[in-house]
Amino acid sequence: MNEPTNFSVLRGKRRWRPGRWTLAALLALTTGCAQPQAEVTPPSEIKPPSDVKPPVEQPITKPLPPADILLNADPGLLVFSGTRDGTGAGASAVQTVAFENSSGAAVKLTGLTFLGDAGTFELVSPPAFPQTLLAGASLNLKVKLLPGAATGVLRSTLRAVGDNAPVGEVNLSGLRAVGLEGSNEPPLAQIVDALNYGTNVGSSALILGTGAGLIGDEVAAPMFERASAGPVTLRPVARYSPDGPSAYGSFVLDGGAVRSQERAAMVSSAHNQTLNPPLQSGQTAFDPGSAAFGIYLAPNDYAKQATYTLDRLNAGPTRHAVRAYPLKDRAGKVVPNSYLLAFEPSENGDYQDVVFVLENVRPVAAQ
Repeated sequence: MNEPTNFSVLRGKRRWRPGRWTLAALLALTTGCAQPQAEVTPPSEIKPPSDVKPPVEQPITKPLPPADILLNADPGLLVFSGTRDGTGAGASAVQTVAFENSSGAAVKLTGLTFLGDAGTFELVSPPAFPQTLLAGASLNLKVKLLPGAATGVLRSTLRAVGDNAPVGEVNLSGLRAVGLEGSNEPPLAQIVDALNYGTNVGSSALILGTGAGLIGDEVAAPMFERASAGPVTLRPVARYSPDGPSAYGSFVLDGGAVRSQERAAMVSSAHNQTLNPPLQSGQTAFDPGSAAFGIYLAPNDYAKQATYTLDRLNAGPTRHAVRAYPLKDRAGKVVPNSYLLAFEPSENGDYQDVVFVLENVRPVAAQ
């Protein structure tokens, strides 16, 4: 039998104190057998794995400033035409552009370069470089369209180069036809494109048809009147027809009669398959007076009758012999009071025998 505890004896002895292992066991019992906790590392001391590279901070790239254009090109656009073989009437005319130094200081030129369609244009008798162009001085350059296999509209930029940057440039546009006359000629759409216009002529095909229905941007414009004070201008911008004389002018209706007045004539030979045909005589500007007027093309070797913007006057094989389009720039914006007139004196319906730009006018109905 167990003996009772003698507390009087315990009072006189050293009291019992629990050890550290006893405390650990008691702690486990009072915390529901809690598991040992992992040591927590502060975020500032966390190190990425050895195979992960920290992101590299990308530098901020500033846009490059545009190159200084120190030379003004006159004109700012050169338009050429020719044929694939570039011979005879299909040879390109040589044109001149002047780079004028308007910067107020001397400009050093190190060379010239063509950008765009490679092997399309060529400098005729190019100058030597380097050279310095004094303030106010000009450098004249001669350019031509080369023959080649590619046909249609071809574009390039002639750039004058300084030490490390372009200092001037001129845009070049060329129309290279398959050959001369007939099905070798370029369609009206290519002619308009090469001239840097954005007018929709109704089709990219060579033959547009001779029906009276309006096509593309075409408008009914049998007659015109002056839009504002000042002269009216009438410029031939293309001619793709047989060789021979080609005069043109304006007409008015006087009761039942037609009164015509010749305004100019295109060069009669070797310039019948070209853009911007040269004039043999006459002027591009004229005063039409206050009366409504139309435009006509005089008879020639292959079309024995005159061709008029007013359909009812046309006695040849094509009644609707002129298609009139509002002139649009290359971006498609309408050029105010300006029209493209496409003539078909014959009957095949290509409407590029002669193409004019008529300016400072607005259409009116025929009386």
